[in-house]
Amino acid sequence: MAGALQKPAVILFDVGNTLSYLDHSELSHIASQVGVPVSASALASAEAVAKRRYEQSLRQGKSHESGWLLYMQAIFEAAGLAESEAALAAEAAKAAHARFNLWRKVPDGLLLGLARARALGLRLGIVSNSEGALMDLLDRVGLSPHFETVVDSGLEGVRKPDPAIFQLALTRMGIRSSEGVLYVGDIPEVDVVDARAAGLDAVLIDTLDHYPDYNEAPRFRSVLALLEALGV
Repeated sequence: MAGALQKPAVILFDVGNTLSYLDHSELSHIASQVGVPVSASALASAEAVAKRRYEQSLRQGKSHESGWLLYMQAIFEAAGLAESEAALAAEAAKAAHARFNLWRKVPDGLLLGLARARALGLRLGIVSNSEGALMDLLDRVGLSPHFETVVDSGLEGVRKPDPAIFQLALTRMGIRSSEGVLYVGDIPEVDVVDARAAGLDAVLIDTLDHYPDYNEAPRFRSVLALLEALGV
């Protein structure tokens, strides 16, 4: 699943579906509350469709926020809801997300893995498209102590795929060169391609096997699997 990888000095991470994951059970509950029931398993199976729709929207120059709604609309439709039902569920999900980010599930062992990485001298940061409340999520799920800097597109006025968002993180960490910097994300065209355009190495996290034939960069099931491959 993954090729040979040099151990970096710095790792920058995406958040959603990389460090923390969409809570399909909560999404199912939200839909049921507005009268359009859909199972968590159906939503999990539909997420690959939503990723590609989000990816395409950013490539077309749309904002992360509009792409977020397209993502939700797509996941509900691909899970079997009619277009009008999906729109209703997506709006309810948007309101719930504003209260507590729906990408809130942290894998078992991840916090310990990040702590080991830091203890071994790896410097860690975050570069993520979000809505301006990313620190609240990171604080609530216990991730925030592990990162030197957090670049939230919703606060910065710049978002992936713009390479400037990666440079912003490096500047804040006092890093003058992208050499020895690895970016870790879950969407090939948004994370891998654009991190490389900014001069960083990149790997793909593909926990749910959304990109089974992808071979343009090393691909891992989880951040923990990546850290293990790096000897952490």
